[in-house]
Amino acid sequence: MLGELTPLEQTRAYREIVEKNRPIWRDEGRQEGRQEGRQREARTLILRQLQRRFGPLTPAREARIASLPLERLEDLGEALLDFTVSADLDAWLARQE
Repeated sequence: MLGELTPLEQTRAYREIVEKNRPIWRDEGRQEGRQEGRQREARTLILRQLQRRFGPLTPAREARIASLPLERLEDLGEALLDFTVSADLDAWLARQE
């Protein structure tokens, strides 16, 4: 009774939707990639600065810093200029929870 079903990817409607939205998806992907790149670079720079100021960081501290969103990483980048001891970093991190 029913003939063979055409896979969705092979339908005209599917192809039209994909073609129509491809530029939008591409732009969204680029934006996400830029955001991830900015976050990775901010995290790397801040970790290097903290290690230079206080020596090696504990894995727990590194993990906590790595989990911060970009906005908080930027805030930490400014705040660390005022840190004098490693306890200042711990206090700053505690306030972020």
